[in-house]
Amino acid sequence: MKKRFKALAAIILAVLMGAILVACGGGSSKPAGSGAAPAGEKSEIVIGWVAPFTGPYAVFTQAFDWTSKLCLDKINEDGGIYIEAYGKKLPVRIITMDTESDPTKAAEAATKMVTDGEIDLLVGAWTPDTTIPVAGVAERFQMPCLCPNSPADSWASSAEHEWSWGMMFKIADYINGDMLTLDKIEGTNKKVGFMFDSAVDGVLMSQMVGEELTKRGYEVFDPGRYPEDTTDYTSVVKQIQAADCDIVYGNMALPQFQTAWGQFYELGYKPKVLIVGKALCFGTDVESLGEGRGENIIVEHNWDASYGFNSPLLGMSSQEIAEKFEDEFGTQNPGTELGYDIAAFEILQLALQGCKDLEPETVRDAIGAVEYTGIFGDVKFSPEDHVAVFPITTAQWRSGGKWPYEVHVVSHGNFTAIPEEDPLTFEDTTQK
Repeated sequence: MKKRFKALAAIILAVLMGAILVACGGGSSKPAGSGAAPAGEKSEIVIGWVAPFTGPYAVFTQAFDWTSKLCLDKINEDGGIYIEAYGKKLPVRIITMDTESDPTKAAEAATKMVTDGEIDLLVGAWTPDTTIPVAGVAERFQMPCLCPNSPADSWASSAEHEWSWGMMFKIADYINGDMLTLDKIEGTNKKVGFMFDSAVDGVLMSQMVGEELTKRGYEVFDPGRYPEDTTDYTSVVKQIQAADCDIVYGNMALPQFQTAWGQFYELGYKPKVLIVGKALCFGTDVESLGEGRGENIIVEHNWDASYGFNSPLLGMSSQEIAEKFEDEFGTQNPGTELGYDIAAFEILQLALQGCKDLEPETVRDAIGAVEYTGIFGDVKFSPEDHVAVFPITTAQWRSGGKWPYEVHVVSHGNFTAIPEEDPLTFEDTTQK
């Protein structure tokens, strides 16, 4: 399995590196202006933040302006972070660039950030379409880099990371939560239809999920990988329907899932159990499916107020952060994004506080040395794969009281400190 996994990751990386090489224009020297400025000349610490602010993955950055201001206000409230080499505190400033949810543009954005020579470190956030190409640029130009949220497996296997660090979940943890959830459900024929696209995580997850389901006695029907930008899923849905699958398991971006789920309804096919990754992290995503169409869907779940952790940076509990957002905007808090954004700023603050200067090697090593308890619980980077493993659980969307849909953790999987709720609810099934 490991050899196949690494071979697949190598193929994926080769495709992405082609985009990076084009963006970089060839050479591999450090950009002009990199490294620390002479003593007294440095006036701020600049972080380049590359993320999907538009496109199908823009759902993951919908609250970034709010979380970044909240965190930067705290970091800079007393003048910023003291750096010994300059003999003073330096405020932290963020520069953002949009990937448009495209890996090639992520590489181009990261390259421009680095070669402009203004930034002290790089962040590449949300899904392998950003984290892999941005880390590739960081490695090429020897720029310290933090990569929040994507499967650690695909990221760690995409390259030997020396300059980049990932704050990510493990696919095995994700799958385990889903399997424990399925084990609670009785009344299905145990036939599972796959809907995984050709994106990095779709390819890897389909293999790993298929193997685990087969071990547990499920029959898997896999129509194969389809292009990530598919707009007509009718053929795929019809194949799964013809295979008489009571369970459908997939991983899709929100716009693609909205289209596919609508076509399920058009064809009159509603599986007893639906599990989908990536598409439905937020209540507004579920609402967008149409009235009643989001009920009982099972999803991956990264963070919400019920996890019960506290942020040392903000001095607030998870519940307080969620309520603050909802009070200010009058809308449901985007739990997953709040958790990862705040955790990234917690790590960046602690890393920079550990720097005596802003030389790239100093900042790189300071990120890897971060170890603390924060908004995601205990965080520590592994020197082997440069990843800090973050919790991931399995949850179910149900009609709510305060909001149209509310999420409920139905399996904490491998993270037993996170509370889970029972029972699951599905039509025409029973739950253990």
